[in-house]
Amino acid sequence: MAFPQGLNDFSLAGKAGLVIGAEHPAGRVAAATLAEAGARLMIASQEPATDERMQEAVKAAQAAGAKAAPIIRVQNANIRADVRATIDEAVKRLGGLDVMVTVLDAPYYAPAEAGDDTIFDRVIESNLKSVWIACQEGGRAMRQRGGSIVVVSSVLAERGVPGASLYCAAKGGVANLVRALALEWARQNIRINLLEAGWMAEERSPALADDEFAANLLKYLPYKRLVQPDELAGVLLYLVSPASGFVTGEAIAIDGGLLCRV
Repeated sequence: MAFPQGLNDFSLAGKAGLVIGAEHPAGRVAAATLAEAGARLMIASQEPATDERMQEAVKAAQAAGAKAAPIIRVQNANIRADVRATIDEAVKRLGGLDVMVTVLDAPYYAPAEAGDDTIFDRVIESNLKSVWIACQEGGRAMRQRGGSIVVVSSVLAERGVPGASLYCAAKGGVANLVRALALEWARQNIRINLLEAGWMAEERSPALADDEFAANLLKYLPYKRLVQPDELAGVLLYLVSPASGFVTGEAIAIDGGLLCRV
């Protein structure tokens, strides 16, 4: 039985896709989502020395039905030359670039007085500058025929949290970067949107610590549980696919209603 036309709008068959930050749980979900939708796929890391976790992303994509094993590139997303080489390789080996998903994240939780300029530079570089580099280089590759970019970020772009001032500032910068790029690139047919994840069940999250903060956080969450990485897949597919063809500059939160709180 053929899909109704509406469901065909969610297909990425024939599209070339790149996931940067595929070693993260959300990055593995992105790789699997693009593969299941039929995209030809390349995956790249945020950091070097992540080969084992990148292989997990390959397995996830293959389990989701990837027609060919994703091309792997282990890189440092904070270095422009690395990212440019990754984008150029994707264009060469995939025949272009239609879809790019970035999952660039380096959590930092500490009181404001504990930070110094070195920490400031590291947090901003890994959470904001890396996104800027990836979007700029990805946009360059998409300029001729258009494309869709999804930046996976955090609901902390919208809310302040004590003990996370630098991280919140970086994520807030990412959100406004996406809005500005959406306006700048609209007439080049490049869409860019933001997927803001709530507190996720992944190993780096302080929400999984055995302490007072984690216990209080779970009580505060509307569903009293964390976001599972797989729960990002549906919105991610919508944002990268033709189904959202006139959507750009938007932020969609997957947070179980957390942002509804004052």
